Amino acid sequence: MRSRLEHLLTQAADGQVSRRERRLLLAAIALGLAVRLVYVIATHHYTLAGDELEYDSEGWLIAQGHFFYTYLPYGILHDSAWKPPLYPLWVGLWYAIAGHHPFAVRLAQVPLGAVTIFLSWVLARRLFCARVATVAALVVALYPLAFQYEELLYSESLATPLTILALIVILTRPPTWRRALACGALIGVTLLVRTSDVFLFAGAIVAWSLATGWRGGIALTALAVLTCVLVVAPWTVRNAIVEHGFVPVAIDDAAAYGTFNAQAAHDPVWPYAWRPEPPDAVRLFSPQHPLSDITLHSRLLHLATTYIDAHPTSVPAAFFWNGLSRLWDIRHRARSLDEVHFEGRSRFVTNVGLDIYDVLLPLALIGLWRARRRRALVLGVLAVALGASIVFTADSGTRYRAPLEPLIAVLACAGVLGAGPGQERGEGPYAPAT
Repeated sequence: MRSRLEHLLTQAADGQVSRRERRLLLAAIALGLAVRLVYVIATHHYTLAGDELEYDSEGWLIAQGHFFYTYLPYGILHDSAWKPPLYPLWVGLWYAIAGHHPFAVRLAQVPLGAVTIFLSWVLARRLFCARVATVAALVVALYPLAFQYEELLYSESLATPLTILALIVILTRPPTWRRALACGALIGVTLLVRTSDVFLFAGAIVAWSLATGWRGGIALTALAVLTCVLVVAPWTVRNAIVEHGFVPVAIDDAAAYGTFNAQAAHDPVWPYAWRPEPPDAVRLFSPQHPLSDITLHSRLLHLATTYIDAHPTSVPAAFFWNGLSRLWDIRHRARSLDEVHFEGRSRFVTNVGLDIYDVLLPLALIGLWRARRRRALVLGVLAVALGASIVFTADSGTRYRAPLEPLIAVLACAGVLGAGPGQERGEGPYAPAT
């Protein structure tokens, strides 16, 4: 059994793993689990906030046999595609086992930290070297922004390991038809947890095109997209039957209405920050005149597109404030901490996490610079970052970056320790650009 586990570990790392390295990895995982458990216990009294309230509600309804129902937005129980299905299903599973206890779900999510740490180690080991991988595992184990949402009732707890696994498939080996199929399936599952992770396709098309040429890269990405569509399709069909309209995953893309409106645009303190009920949308949320989800979705999108048509400069402005400033926390610390109360987070832990992030981000950029000869890797990572910035133009904040925090940690460790023998010179199986 032990030799089998060692073989699997060596295969995952794409190279021989020494006994010392295995021990250090296990120590990092154990430390990470201990830190996460302490965090959950220390914050057990925190009340649910933000999207946690909806995940809690949908999860409890699922535990009672009402699959994918919601009370939003009018307080009327109905079938819905308000959120992607997999995280409410996860919460509902634990509620069915342990009762309506959010703390039990948070405890159940602690082991996910071991998966995140291990996958971060695999990503670093394949991209760089054993030394970078070991330090990266330790950083991810202790880095608050890598586990803060993981131990709350947020979909990032599932989305983070899935995102890292997709990045391993995209960035660490030369693309093949089989890897394109695996990538598409992984992203499809990830979208059923968090629809915004569609930005991963940006990294795939850029990295694969640089590795195989544009024709090959586009063909492989098209195969991945088709596979993703097939994975998501059963849920889309369910939505068409229940909602009587086309909703690929969830109606949360209508969130653009909260950013593209006069109130958000002219706010001198929080420009283009998302509003739940801007003046133009208040009437749509009146419980006296409830609308179907499809109708509400259509009208909210109409409000956003109408404002953009009248004010086209609002798009680059929102991209700056949301896609850059808020997503990557290139802003005053007080503005970042303003989000804490509305998301049910610890202000102290968030502050410590942002202190560490302020160090990791520039080191990650140095890591990319040191690996600059490996254009498929560097431009693939930059494409993922740009894709995320574009996706989160409509609504953003520290939380939305959570699945990318382990990647930032891995690149930062490479920035400090070096990319490994030959890697900075562009050597390795996936290093040269064609």
